[in-house]
Amino acid sequence: MTAIDLLNALKAYMEDKVKDMRLIARVPENGTDPGERPPLVFIGNLPNKEQEKKAAPYILLKLLTKKVDDEENVCRVRIICVTFSEDKNENYMQCLNLVTKIETSLLEDVVIDEHYSCQKPIETIIYDENMELYQVGELMTIWELPQIHRDVRRYLE
Repeated sequence: MTAIDLLNALKAYMEDKVKDMRLIARVPENGTDPGERPPLVFIGNLPNKEQEKKAAPYILLKLLTKKVDDEENVCRVRIICVTFSEDKNENYMQCLNLVTKIETSLLEDVVIDEHYSCQKPIETIIYDENMELYQVGELMTIWELPQIHRDVRRYLE
């Protein structure tokens, strides 16, 4: 199990957990007028710079670090949540709701895709910067991956 496998499993997991959420969208999936839809989920970056403003609401998954040694196989993943609304208070509450939904799901489910375990603590921040119509929150998560077993015997023969 690699970090790429983890990110792909997390993407599918997030899509499933937020599929019933209806957040204000700058541009809904099949239209041009503002509406509501679940957040889109991306790994690494948004597909292109123009998508940045149109994609909200969205979740962005980013691998920060990976550590493998004799005792552990651990990844730190940043989960960035971006929401949109012309009403600042509503936007703040949408972002807080999305971040809370993700945090609660990760704590309840313990293991995702039968391989990856989210460890405590989960750190959350809701940014207070003035981003006009957008609100950003993020979760810093630590993931335990299955240990990779080295077969050194084949090199000793």
